[in-house]
Amino acid sequence: MLDEKTMTVQIVTLVELKKLLNELEEELKKMSLWQGPAGRPPESAFLSMTPFFMDTMEFHQWLEYVFIPRLSALESQELSNLKVIVAPYAIEVYRGQWTRYAALIRLLKKIDAFFF
Repeated sequence: MLDEKTMTVQIVTLVELKKLLNELEEELKKMSLWQGPAGRPPESAFLSMTPFFMDTMEFHQWLEYVFIPRLSALESQELSNLKVIVAPYAIEVYRGQWTRYAALIRLLKKIDAFFF
């Protein structure tokens, strides 16, 4: 059983993660990459077994429709068992366009660091 201090740390950590995810959503919107319900890929796209669903979605779609919702749905006790590494893939996807995507990549690095 978790003690009160551990539970408090986990709750604070979860709040910090939610803040980063909100920042990520805002950055995608600012860059006009956020598509909302109208841009949601077909359900078949979510059956992909490929990392980042790269065979069925653009990276920004994966962030919006898979990554953000899945991390947002986590409970505090699940955070300690999760390892997230997304920024290196973003760097590869946006190779040659780093200036345009710098803020997005920085946010993804913060989210990655959150889990290590």
